[in-house]
Amino acid sequence: MIVKYYKCTFKSDIVLPASSNTQGNVALNDFIPGSNFLGMVAKKYESFKEDSMSVFHNGDVQFGDGHISVNGKLSFKIPLSYHYIKTEESSYYNRLLLSADEERSLRNEQQQLKQVRDGFMFTDGSYVSPAYNYAQKSSHDKDLRKSKEGGMFGYSALSEGTEWIFKVTYKNESLIAAVEKQLLGSQYLGKSRSSQYGQVDITSSNNISEVDTFTPENTYTYLYVNSRLALHDEEGVFTVTPSLENLGFSAKKIVWDKTFIKTSEYTPYNYKRQSKEYTRACINKGSIITLEGCTDAADHKVGAFLSEGFGDILVNPKFLDAKVPVLHKLEEDEIGDTSIVKERPDTSLLNFLESKKKEEDDAFTVASDVQNVYKQLIGPSKSQWGEIRSIVGSAKDVDDLTMKIENYVKGGKSEKQWEGKLPKLLSEIRQSSDPLAFTKLLSMIVSKHSKGGNDE
Repeated sequence: MIVKYYKCTFKSDIVLPASSNTQGNVALNDFIPGSNFLGMVAKKYESFKEDSMSVFHNGDVQFGDGHISVNGKLSFKIPLSYHYIKTEESSYYNRLLLSADEERSLRNEQQQLKQVRDGFMFTDGSYVSPAYNYAQKSSHDKDLRKSKEGGMFGYSALSEGTEWIFKVTYKNESLIAAVEKQLLGSQYLGKSRSSQYGQVDITSSNNISEVDTFTPENTYTYLYVNSRLALHDEEGVFTVTPSLENLGFSAKKIVWDKTFIKTSEYTPYNYKRQSKEYTRACINKGSIITLEGCTDAADHKVGAFLSEGFGDILVNPKFLDAKVPVLHKLEEDEIGDTSIVKERPDTSLLNFLESKKKEEDDAFTVASDVQNVYKQLIGPSKSQWGEIRSIVGSAKDVDDLTMKIENYVKGGKSEKQWEGKLPKLLSEIRQSSDPLAFTKLLSMIVSKHSKGGNDE
């Protein structure tokens, strides 16, 4: 197979929704699916004649996903095995290489690890997160010559000026010229192309350095998912559970406690048929599948829809070799001529939306923290937790809150109810991103699972 790399430069903002939905809170892609590049070439389907089967149907040409690039370097979705200490976002661990004792030691030190789920990294440890620009728009009423009533909508779009690298794999060299004739040059990408969005320019990209590999010290083989995977079970039904059979590797078993997977669903829309196709269940890029006793450890494509960029697997990439990876986010002055972060207008609407989003994110974090610990604090009566909730209302800050709770518990008749619980409560309060909100919600949830209010 012949691999050629290409650069896609955004000449305008690009709208790339992750689903075919047109209403509601539509998720956005942080990469360019390979099916978009396939579609650019397929617009001239008739020009391929006898080569159409090879280019579009039997997998002889495979269009890879586009990943964001800085200074011509290839990027990779940050592996899902990368975690950071919740209170120290600069301290990273690769849980593939952590032993059971090291995991236990972190838990004993109350160091909670949180998975890294966003961003694309380079082999030198730097990473970027694609930026989005939001634009509010309104439908136009042609009869009344004004904005249409109830016709407000908005677009979030990837920033103009960014560069993206993707690859196309050819089985035969004879197919390259025909494909590049339709692929290179000015193209349109994504949604709302009749508006201000969608203009890109595609050129050949030479001297791309692929990631090095390493040999693990143990008997494991690490499969890094470099694109989405669409796997089938033995009955031909989509599944998000990998097996040695649907992966196509010869190995003893899958090591599940060293496997990190995130999944999604995707329903493509077929423009020619003007209808949606079957929903695909996918394993997302950045996932890690660990095999033991693998005898054919070589990169190869896995699963279905390979022509659209699915199924790209990297075996033992070098960036999985570090137990304590060093990551740093690129700032604007480190990026060079490529503008990853586009300056947005400072408007009251944007400020309001950003503040609301931050409130929602903070509330979700607090609720998640409560969900993780409330069962460990069941024991004290409802009246005890009711008093804790009232203390929250008079507390000035986290120090004042913890002091008042400690004085209340140790000075009351029900100190025995809190035996073994009070240190845990105080620790969780201090670690919370919003101690007052956390304590208030925790007291409400735990009291629902507690017995009556006898404090004697």
